[in-house]
Amino acid sequence: MTDQFEVSFTFRAGWCHLKLRVGGEVAVYRATSIEDDFFSDLVVAVAHIASGAAVASVLWGDEPGGVFLDLARSGPDHTSIAVHELGLPDWLTPADPPWMPVRGNALVSARVPALTFLTASKDAFSAVREAAPKGRIPGWGGDFPDVAFSSLCRTLDDRRPS
Repeated sequence: MTDQFEVSFTFRAGWCHLKLRVGGEVAVYRATSIEDDFFSDLVVAVAHIASGAAVASVLWGDEPGGVFLDLARSGPDHTSIAVHELGLPDWLTPADPPWMPVRGNALVSARVPALTFLTASKDAFSAVREAAPKGRIPGWGGDFPDVAFSSLCRTLDDRRPS
């Protein structure tokens, strides 16, 4: 278990770089905006975990390849985070043979206090939101997911001690 968790995002030319610091380890993963809005998917997944979902998973699609970001409740006060390579990396051309969401090697696995995870995620999402004029994320092309972010903020506010 680690109490150290940081997350940040950088957007440029249709790419989003996700930087994770878990304990003393730092990793950067990138996703494209060609097919899907992976950033919004991640905000939704974090909001689901915050609201009590047992597990939430996101494809963070690179060209080619990418990673799966898996989040899970781990007891009442912790969140587990696992990052896996794609076992079948060609998600861009899933028609023949059909692509399957198969996980490969584990790149990151950590158990973090839930409040630490949720607060760091909210802060990173807030930084993106502040840089998104009129809701549009510069360098990404997608809109900021206000509904999911608002849900995360409400849930986090409810969890904080008064």
